[in-house]
Amino acid sequence: MSDRVLCSIGAGAHEELLAHSGATFELYAACHGYDLDLRTELLAADRPASWSKVLLVRELLERYRTVFWVDADAAIVDPNRDIADELAPRAFLGLVAHRYGGQQIPNCGVMVVRRSRAARRLLDRMWARTTRREHPWWENAALLDLLGYEIPDDPRRPDAPPVRLVRPHRRLRRITFLDVAWNSIAAHEAEAPRIRHYPGRSHEHRLARLAADAAAARAAAGRAVQR
Repeated sequence: MSDRVLCSIGAGAHEELLAHSGATFELYAACHGYDLDLRTELLAADRPASWSKVLLVRELLERYRTVFWVDADAAIVDPNRDIADELAPRAFLGLVAHRYGGQQIPNCGVMVVRRSRAARRLLDRMWARTTRREHPWWENAALLDLLGYEIPDDPRRPDAPPVRLVRPHRRLRRITFLDVAWNSIAAHEAEAPRIRHYPGRSHEHRLARLAADAAAARAAAGRAVQR
């Protein structure tokens, strides 16, 4: 058993996505010595699906020193670097803060979490933030609250105010904001992505892109073995 794990959940229609993205997770896990924990059932049936990641990461921190979460609609397309190496020495959390529309928005669709009391406390407080239970950003909204961001109640509205950091919490000093390559999305793309993520796209779009990413990752791995 390793001291690090890569995890994700693909339940319901997302199980089909995880069948493709999971192939890229397997390649990454083998490359860097991660255990793999991929699930197809939610851990919190009474909440929107995205909340289950909080419970899974919290659970795995009891057994692993490092937990790497990737959403089921994201593919690891460049496995050459270990995300754990990107964390600053005192950081307990690493994630990308996307920049678009004059905003900077931390995105927990890809996270690396180092076991610590601070990490456990943050996840517990995210889960307890029930005022954000039905927010369109779910657990991500809870995280933004706890970091001191001001967010709109419905960011999908065209007249929604921008996300702003208004009360920076001291825990920000122990968060590493990763290069966008670790969570490249349509609104904020990396020139050379390590992870391609397709949030907010149709199921058909995500399925097609993930299938292509998985095929390319397997082909690249095959060429590397032949060298």
